[in-house]
Order: sequence, then structure tokens, then C-alpha cells
Amino acid sequence: MLTFSLSSLRAVLTCAVTVASVSSSLAQGASVLNTYELVQDGVNNSYQQPVPKGPTSIPQTMAFFYNKGGSTDEGIYFQKLKSELAVTFSFDDQPYINVPQHVTGMTFGAASGASSTHVRAVPVINTNYYFEDTARKIFTSHPQGPKGRGVNLFMNAGLQIFLSAKPLLAANAPKTDTSRYYYGKLRLQFNKPVNDPVISFIGLGATTNFGGKRLGFATELELQTPSLTLTKLSGSDELQIDMTKTKILHSKTPITGNCGNGAACGSILVNGSQITTLIFNVYLRPDGGPGVWGTEKVSNSGDMWHITVSLPEQ
Repeated sequence: MLTFSLSSLRAVLTCAVTVASVSSSLAQGASVLNTYELVQDGVNNSYQQPVPKGPTSIPQTMAFFYNKGGSTDEGIYFQKLKSELAVTFSFDDQPYINVPQHVTGMTFGAASGASSTHVRAVPVINTNYYFEDTARKIFTSHPQGPKGRGVNLFMNAGLQIFLSAKPLLAANAPKTDTSRYYYGKLRLQFNKPVNDPVISFIGLGATTNFGGKRLGFATELELQTPSLTLTKLSGSDELQIDMTKTKILHSKTPITGNCGNGAACGSILVNGSQITTLIFNVYLRPDGGPGVWGTEKVSNSGDMWHITVSLPEQ
């Protein structure tokens, strides 16, 4: 029979509590990871102020800030990196380069609504996402999660991109859900190699409504950079990665522009190391609805969406 003195029992219990406490701290620490993020809060600015308005197809460069515990959003502690890390977004190979009033088919800093024929000029970089991720399940900042955490829509700046439907209206392009129209390439160029970037998309999708007849259409992207694959970390059901793990698709009909119901929104991990360039083919796909791209008098429709990038600490 084994016997313990009271003092021995206390020592054992103290040791057990201490081990449990250390294990708990390690578990919590493992889930709180640091990130590099794009920020525009007036104090920490990834884009040098003042921020211009579009529409423009001029390349746009943004610098990353260090965010302590950025995988969870628990605290926002942005700091400049000792050595600048930046990403430049640019368009290549655009087929629509003479779009009246819209300059090109793809632009930065534009949205529908200035007039019946002109797009609305908006800042190329902003946090006006028209969506709040209150359920905390759509966006993820770190490849290791936790899912639905780390992207703060009030702080993390997004580059606003607009695909104009005016060229398709002019060409009377078919609107079947199997139609797909190439708009060019979106290039992300890092100034130094990075590992496992996470790209968050907000609002892939739009709708026209003329005479009660709706037509939805959404931007879809296909990764062209060799030897890299994509993984969906989190997002709406509409955001889908295909079997090849290279295509970012909209999976549902009807398509709308609302992240909560009908738009593709979420965070995509690019699996790879020493990445300096990411190139995506960009397409616009209609949902086959009974509506139209626009009319002769109202020709400013298009898909407006945002993109932001985060990185694990590296």
C-alpha cells in the first residue's frame, strides 16, 4: 500500500497545476501568431497619403506592417518593418483598352453610380467594403488560422478593382452562365520573396436590374504562376477553388454583390515559398439571368470588389 504525507500531496498537486498552466499557455500561444498586413488608418499607412481617386490602370504599391498577434485581431499593434516589404498590383494584357468614360475594362478606384454612363471615382485604396464580417467566419489573415479571424475590415486596407460591363454591352455579348469573358491579367509583384501569402477577396459579384429583370455577373480568377496551388481558408459558400487548385470561381446562381448572400468573399492561401510574382487571369462570368448588361442610357454597370493581402511573419 502506498501512503502520502499531506506535504507530499500538496507538492504533487502544485506540480500538476503548474504543468497544466504551462500547457494551457503554450496552447494559447500557438494560436496567436504574428502577421504582416496592409493597413490604412491615418497613422500607419500602407499607401502613402494622399490616396488618389480612380479610375486608373496605373500600378499601385502598398507596404506591409507588422501586426503582433495579427492572426486573431485581439490587439492591433502595427509597426513598420525594419526592411520594407511591399506588393505592387498591376494589370497586363487588357483586351478592352478604349472603353468610353471608363478608360479600360479593368481599373483601380471605380464603382458604378456617378451618372448613367460614367463610373464613380473612389479612392484606389480604402476600407469601404460595404460589408461587416460580424459572424467572424469569412476572412482569415494567417495560413494556420484561426479561421475567420485576423482581417479587420476597419483597419486593413483593400485595393478597389472594377471590371466594367460596358464592353460586353457594346458587343451584345451572350449572358448564359457558361459564357466567360477575359479581361486581362492581375499581377502581384513582391519586392522580395515571400512565403504562403493569403489573399482576401471582398465582393466578387454584381447585379443589374432593369424592368425587374436581373442579371448577375462575377469576377473569376485563374492562377498562372507555375508550381503554386490555392487553398480556401475561409469564406462564403459562393467562393470556390476548383479541382486543379488554381481557379477562384463563383459557385452559385443567382449572383449578387452581397458578401452575406450571393457574392464570393473569403481568404485564399497561395501555397508556396520564395514567391515574388503572382499572376492571375481575370474573367467576368454572367449567371444566365433574364436581365441585361445595361442599356444605351445606363451603361456604367460592372463588378466592383476589393483585394487585400496578409502574410505570416517571415
